[in-house]
Amino acid sequence: MKKYFNYQVKKALAVKSLITIEWLDMSYGFQSPDEVHNFCEFAYCDKGSIICNINEEQTSLCQEEFMLILPGTRHHYSAVKKDSANVFIVCFQSSSELLRIMEGKVKLDNDLKLIISEILSESKKAFKFPFRKKLQLLDKPIFGAQQLIECKIEELLIKMTRRKLNESDDIKFVMSNVEFENNIVNDIIAFLNEKLYDRITLQTVSETTYYSKTYINAIFKKNTGRSIMNYYAYLKIQEAKKLINEGKSSSAISEALCFENPNYYAKVFKRVEGLTPSEYKKTIKV
Repeated sequence: MKKYFNYQVKKALAVKSLITIEWLDMSYGFQSPDEVHNFCEFAYCDKGSIICNINEEQTSLCQEEFMLILPGTRHHYSAVKKDSANVFIVCFQSSSELLRIMEGKVKLDNDLKLIISEILSESKKAFKFPFRKKLQLLDKPIFGAQQLIECKIEELLIKMTRRKLNESDDIKFVMSNVEFENNIVNDIIAFLNEKLYDRITLQTVSETTYYSKTYINAIFKKNTGRSIMNYYAYLKIQEAKKLINEGKSSSAISEALCFENPNYYAKVFKRVEGLTPSEYKKTIKV
């Protein structure tokens, strides 16, 4: 049976943020803590070999081999008896469904090993070495190093995906415009709800989704009937109504929800609800 994967054409595979980097020198007796997390992780064995315990199943990871571990996977690493190993571990956020294609281990060729080397090199330009789980920024990091780390991770994963596709006839991509647009809209709404007590712009939303302001606004309005910022104002006013019910004053609500001033808050409230905050407050009194 063929496997089908959805993907976003404009940015097929995106690394949203770097979580942590580790360079481990594993000797006999070493064992990392058992863990499960909500971000991706890859391990590259630069020297020797180790044991990877993945969902209670053991597999070896030998020199020049790479293993991708997806979110929600229980795992830990342990050293092989009488075999010292160097392992490069990178954790990052990515929600791309394409990563499922590469789950598991693979031996890297020279081209892909070079990218691993570049990730390590840029990491040393940004963070104090040896790396630990909590990265420490250098006092004077090289300009752009952190961004290049994420770009190089994307390059590595994209090239690995290309090779996987060339090797397999059992994978086929499909794209449902409706599903694709719904995913974008739902992600934007979730982001707006997270930022009710902040002040964001359309540019902020654009940078979060990796799409242009014009494009995401058009899709959003098509699916909701409102522009993104109009919908954001609507959500803020729904939150304001809850705060009014809790007895909060207009000035306190205006400040909490990051309106420019109480007058502007009242203006937006009336535009959304057809009533001023004080008029609304009278309607809820018993």
